[in-house]
Amino acid sequence: MKRAKPLYRHLADDLRTAITEGQYGQGDLLPTELDLCGLYQVSRHTARDALRMLADEGLIARKRGAGTIVIANRSPGPFSQDWGEIGDILQYARDTRLIVHSFGQASASDVADMSLDPSLSWMMVKGARQRVSGGPPLALTTIYVRADIMPTREIVETWPQAIGEYIATHNGVRAARIDQEISAMALDKASAKALGQHTGDPALCTLRRYLDAAGQIFIVSISTHPGDRFAYRMSAVR
Repeated sequence: MKRAKPLYRHLADDLRTAITEGQYGQGDLLPTELDLCGLYQVSRHTARDALRMLADEGLIARKRGAGTIVIANRSPGPFSQDWGEIGDILQYARDTRLIVHSFGQASASDVADMSLDPSLSWMMVKGARQRVSGGPPLALTTIYVRADIMPTREIVETWPQAIGEYIATHNGVRAARIDQEISAMALDKASAKALGQHTGDPALCTLRRYLDAAGQIFIVSISTHPGDRFAYRMSAVR
């Protein structure tokens, strides 16, 4: 059964159209939450969520004492990534930054769940991916790295490229192949809260396994992207 679009998304669509078509120009004030409740016969919670969505898209800014101001008439749109070769995958990390939430040794259950070699020691870092320019998180990411080649937390937090590129440069272990799986999912309560979404909202889950020249996995990453903030592009030629 097709899931009905939440009411706040309908309201956000109407307001977005009003902004992009010029009804509200840059610098104009949008109606207040209470005004929106009256105009659209919605709850204040619905009005607040619609405005949050537009703020996440970079169309409006909510300023205390000033109201909700239109700051752009076009959204930058979802972050998109090309998929065709290893360089495309690595470019994602160069265009975003990783905000580290936790860093430590992976548990035995994590190693088993990710089908990693249990005879090896593995490290795990959890965090959120964000555009370099800022804004809401693009994804929640968990990365597993073989412990003997894992950089320090300080390096992970400050390195401007993919962890795999640091390892290639400083440890000589390079990705000869990256296997990727993409699946659709619904956000659970914790993920939705961290991403500023609602429980049950659609998302993409990407699982990547980085293999060295000998065919051995040395990095695994799993990322959860809200459906409206991320897109893949792929071209196929004969």
